Amino acid sequence: MSINADKSRTLRILIFYQTIYPDYFGGIELRNFELAKALATRGHEVTLAGFSDTTIATPQGVKRVLLGPRRDLYNSSGRRSLTHAIRLARAAMRLDLAAYDVVETASMPFAHLFPLAVRCAGRAKPLLITWYEYWGRYWLDYAGLAPGLVYFGAERILARLGTIALVTSDLTFERLRSVRNGRRIERLDCGVDLDRVARSREVTSSTVVSLIYVGRLMDHKRLDLLLNSLAQMPEIPGKRTMLRILGDGPEREPLLRMSDALGVKDRVSFVRRVETSEEVYAMLAASTLAVQPSAREGFGLFPLEALAAGLPVVYCDSPDSAVGELVRDRIEGIRVAAEAGALAKTLDALLRDDNERARLGANARHRAAEFSWTSIAERFEHLCRSAIDGAIPSARRPPATNHPARES
Repeated sequence: MSINADKSRTLRILIFYQTIYPDYFGGIELRNFELAKALATRGHEVTLAGFSDTTIATPQGVKRVLLGPRRDLYNSSGRRSLTHAIRLARAAMRLDLAAYDVVETASMPFAHLFPLAVRCAGRAKPLLITWYEYWGRYWLDYAGLAPGLVYFGAERILARLGTIALVTSDLTFERLRSVRNGRRIERLDCGVDLDRVARSREVTSSTVVSLIYVGRLMDHKRLDLLLNSLAQMPEIPGKRTMLRILGDGPEREPLLRMSDALGVKDRVSFVRRVETSEEVYAMLAASTLAVQPSAREGFGLFPLEALAAGLPVVYCDSPDSAVGELVRDRIEGIRVAAEAGALAKTLDALLRDDNERARLGANARHRAAEFSWTSIAERFEHLCRSAIDGAIPSARRPPATNHPARES
């Protein structure tokens, strides 16, 4: 009997990545942790493998394999550390895969993909590679001509590896489809813990911060645009528009200097890091609007968490951002041109319109409910079983959205 047919059989799943939540607080780490927890609830044996300095207890049914001490993922310029990528590749070469039925990993930081793919093939283990983004020619802008061409070529080759390429957006699906030559691609969204977000709403303080951004402080996040828009926003009678920026990265000091130069330093709160998701959810609950000005997003975990908190999301238009697939314009949020004046005008209008915020916020909670970890874990299990069986060998185009539209 095939494993796919025997749906009661426990799967032994390895999720392999650089670091592990909550030792490292990042979007992929949180996704891996929540997915592992949901899969364990379904009765599977899940192992998280990564570099870590701690021995934090994991949820029931989830194990940890520590690859060694954690070091910085980024170098002084804010780019991914090549040294750390090589460490991960070495760990992939020595990790014992005998105890697992299927292996899942993220595409970045690339160096681990080839040794992991070779070892999985040698042991007939399905390998699922999750591509949150596919950069293509963007590498030339990011790294310069010569190194950019190396990365561009490497990405095209590595994109063909894996039993299944998992993507979190139609945008990445289309970009991968052009290089995988018919190899299987499937969409698997990220999720959100709705109950934990709801509990944070109940205990949050009454101090309201009008605008919030959560994420890495990188150039492509366009937080300079957000600060410029804040400087252009007129005062609302009886209120003061405040902005909270939660995150760290190479743009932190330039942004601090910019907020001072623009005269909005006393209206911006920079929070470098938090220890738990609950702290993030509490900050969302104490906010009025979420703002995502980023030029490049493969899904949008911060916008999804904001939707779960009932916040409308204002985001900037970009051909390299998939946020619009999650947050539909005029339904759960508002899409605006990437221009400070346009962003300021939209934010100001929405802060003044209680009825429109309430409509968008209600839609936001409905939309977030479609991304429960329970349903995502069920789909991941199905994909694992079909990969083990060797079913559905070619790429299939996903629908424009995996979830039914809902509007109130």
